Amino acid sequence: MINYDTEKIIHKIANVGDFSEVYKEEIDTFIVELFNDNIEKCIQVKDTGISLRTFVKEEVFFSATNFLPEKDLIHNHIKNTEEGRGNFTFLEEKIYTDEFDFKKDKEKLISQIKGLSSMLKSEIESLLNINILYQRYRKNFQIASSEQKKTESLNVGERIFLNLTIKRGNEKASVYESQGYTFKELSEEDLEELAKICIDRAKKQLIAKDGPSGIYPVIISSSAGGTLIHEAVGHGLEADLVDKGISIYGGKLNEKVASNKITVIDSGVVKNGWGSFYCDDEGTPARETVLIEKGVLINYLYDKFYAYKHRKTSTGNGRRQSYNFKPYPRMSNTYILPGNDNVFDIIKSIDKGVYVGKMGGGQVNTLTGDFIFEIQDGYFIEGGELTYPLKNLSIIGNGPKVLNDIEAVGNDFGTAIGTCGKEGQGVPVGDGQPSIFIPAMTIGGKI
Repeated sequence: MINYDTEKIIHKIANVGDFSEVYKEEIDTFIVELFNDNIEKCIQVKDTGISLRTFVKEEVFFSATNFLPEKDLIHNHIKNTEEGRGNFTFLEEKIYTDEFDFKKDKEKLISQIKGLSSMLKSEIESLLNINILYQRYRKNFQIASSEQKKTESLNVGERIFLNLTIKRGNEKASVYESQGYTFKELSEEDLEELAKICIDRAKKQLIAKDGPSGIYPVIISSSAGGTLIHEAVGHGLEADLVDKGISIYGGKLNEKVASNKITVIDSGVVKNGWGSFYCDDEGTPARETVLIEKGVLINYLYDKFYAYKHRKTSTGNGRRQSYNFKPYPRMSNTYILPGNDNVFDIIKSIDKGVYVGKMGGGQVNTLTGDFIFEIQDGYFIEGGELTYPLKNLSIIGNGPKVLNDIEAVGNDFGTAIGTCGKEGQGVPVGDGQPSIFIPAMTIGGKI
């Protein structure tokens, strides 16, 4: 692999356009995948590559490679813009505090994964398939820019994903859950807890009944994961979607967009959060950004380009999957902050309703805010109590309307992790929320 010199390259392209940047990345990824009793994949992938990016007015020129010589890369990039030269002294900054190393060796890890599989098989009689996916990565990157700054940083993460298929009468059902951290190892207790959650959910699915259809009071619990806030709200607050006119939140800064009980933040500084980092993929230090405060929209999420275009400051949300991709405004860890209401009191106040224990997949239209999400784990509320588990159920609504309709916000809090897909690339994200109560939502059948 070529050892690219970021300083040399930025000197060649610094005065091309209004802003130029060189991004160099070295990534080491280790993946183990088990399907039923077989280890289907056990691979380690190492890659080094580089990308160049230049802003010219409101256009972005981008080049990336892991094999072209420096002179050819520079020539091709400049050819697409205009030739220039820049000479300056860098302000160098290292944005990380420790060199974290995983202690698990391959044999121990595979043994743990097989042990998880055996535990699941022994506890779930109706189990058809087990898929366990483990991933850990170490990403070192350097950024040199025409802002006379050179930044070096590091990100390290580890996660595991369990996906079970069970036989439920004449149909199949899926149960899935995941856990992961940055700069922290998954413990044996984490793995066992993850398996117990899936076992409990699978057993409840075996006795689940078809849910109701119609308009019902709904509690979306703190254990549901932050699918609602991430998909139905968070994407609409990313500055590129606002800029393109495909966000329902466009032009609504300083306007009321939610109940005054709702405050939403996005934070890259959550300790060990799956969506956390020391700095984003443009070298901007991670920070916490308040997006909605007591119901009022006060900020969008910016990367450097959209901040430059709209004369704002980056919020540290310029993220990319790898050197092969342009950065875009992306969420990190997006949370609805807890309130003061007791979830048990909320349940007691409902005669007939639906309790959402875990959200599944779905669809959202960022222009209108309309969404439909699967309910993976739900319960019918009757007479102020959780009764029987539900199946084949979905929740239908409109993100801004739901935020405005929220009448109670729990004093509890739960989080989930995932991979957010956008512009053909994925990045690790976290989301979370307390229990929230919406007095009327549409409940439908299976998506």
